[in-house]
Amino acid sequence: MSPDISAPASPYLLLVLSFLALLVVYLLVALVEGVFLSVLNWRPFRASMFISVIMNITSGIVNGILLILLQHTPYIWLPISFVLSIVIELFIMTYFKREALRQNSFFALLVNLASYVILILPAYYFGART
Repeated sequence: MSPDISAPASPYLLLVLSFLALLVVYLLVALVEGVFLSVLNWRPFRASMFISVIMNITSGIVNGILLILLQHTPYIWLPISFVLSIVIELFIMTYFKREALRQNSFFALLVNLASYVILILPAYYFGART
């Protein structure tokens, strides 16, 4: 006997699985950004990865809420999400390295550009085609 996917618990299961999928995506983004930060010599690899996870979990929560609100208008969500990610991650980077505001600003822009070009835009493109 196969389980009934229209059972009352299905929306909760979908919500949990969606949350886990977003968590995996943001951990992949954190990996890309952490590697980029360490290649740019912002901090050593371990510190860059730790800070990148903090940055992306924080911006992921904000962008997840934004995605729920703007899910039917992705052309508005993507640029707003990009700018919010830069601002949030700049704030967190500046907290951990206060003496380098200009460098932090430039690196926040670079790592977000890299993560969006490598992960977010291709995922959206291939997801929208199906």
